[in-house]
Amino acid sequence: MPFANVNGIKFHFQRVGKGPDVVMIHGLAANLAFWYFRIIPFLMIDFCITAYDLRGHGKSEMSDSGYTSADMAADLDALLDHLGVEKAHLVGHSFGGQVALHYATLRPERVLSLTVADTRVRALQPLQRLKDWPQWESTRRGLSEMGIDLSGEEPEIGHHLLREFASFKELTTRTPLAKVSNLFVPFGVRASGRRSAQRWLKLYCTTTAARDFMSMSGLTRRKLRTVHQPVLAVYGERSGCLRTLRRLQKTLPDCRTVIVPKVGHFHPVIKPGFFAQSVRTFLTSLGDPNHTGDGQKND
Repeated sequence: MPFANVNGIKFHFQRVGKGPDVVMIHGLAANLAFWYFRIIPFLMIDFCITAYDLRGHGKSEMSDSGYTSADMAADLDALLDHLGVEKAHLVGHSFGGQVALHYATLRPERVLSLTVADTRVRALQPLQRLKDWPQWESTRRGLSEMGIDLSGEEPEIGHHLLREFASFKELTTRTPLAKVSNLFVPFGVRASGRRSAQRWLKLYCTTTAARDFMSMSGLTRRKLRTVHQPVLAVYGERSGCLRTLRRLQKTLPDCRTVIVPKVGHFHPVIKPGFFAQSVRTFLTSLGDPNHTGDGQKND
């Protein structure tokens, strides 16, 4: 099981395939398994894929602080140095996409392209309220059936829901209700899901993560305008982050868009084949004239 001690933290990572380097960055409360079983096998045929657990997630070390997107961009930079990767395509889901965008503003010379999947950028979408979601009334009814009663005005609905889902004692009796509201419930019903939920609660409640996740940490719209690499923005038709998408389209000079029909925020999990094919089509369309072709699999 590969680990790297970089930037003062022990990071868990996996590296497979051969070809141009692609780094995949998961979102909050997830880990590299988000990509590993149904998306990476499709992409590793043509690319050298690196996936890693963010600081405080999965098998990576949990620190007392250092959870802003700027902090995690610095982690990414140190990990690339450790792996000897000079330039890479970045793929990020949710907060992972924010990390990728932030990294591109700080180290543009190391980024070949970006794929952001259902990412919310705070400078473009300061609030994330339930009432801003498509079909929000049906979602609220579904949440109520699960014992979660929320106002449509809750300003940080994503963080609130992760705390609620992580606190469930018996997910097995609740997850079927997610189908009623077209809502994906993370963490799952197995022992590994419970461990992930407990780790998330520890991270959120005992470190600076809750505050850090809400910090723009310098990722302003002005900084975003400096991102000139090709960007693929993949968003669910029922996403609560569509406001970010619309503003990314206006802010980034080269932003291509794919809308995934009939799904929301967790579309890479629900429709992994669709997502993987979208990424592959985008990356192969770019070519990679600056790549040295020495990306290798590490067992």
